[in-house]
Amino acid sequence: MIEITEAAAEQIRAALTAADEGLALRVAARHGDGGAIEYGLGLDERREQDEEVATAAGITLLVAPPSREPLAGTVIDFVEVEPGERRFVFYRASGQTTGRP
Repeated sequence: MIEITEAAAEQIRAALTAADEGLALRVAARHGDGGAIEYGLGLDERREQDEEVATAAGITLLVAPPSREPLAGTVIDFVEVEPGERRFVFYRASGQTTGRP
C-alpha cells in the first residue's frame, strides 16, 4: 500500500526515537477541492478499531479507512526541494504530489 524510502525512514525513526514509546506514524490522504490528493503525516498513539495497521521500512503505520484508497501506491520520501530546504514528499507512479506534514 505505502512505501517509505530509506531517507524518509531515517527521519521518521529519529522522530519516533525522540518521542514517547508506543507511537506510530499516522498517514492520511484525501481528495482536495481541485481533485488533487492532499497528504499528511504525524505521530500518534491512538489506534482506532477500524483502521489499518501496516508496516513499511520497519515503521508501524496507522491508516484510517477514508485514507486507504487515496494512499494506495503512495511513496513517502524525504528530499531537498530547494538548496537547504528538505521535506517529506508524497508521490505515486502516475505523477508527483508534494505535501508537508
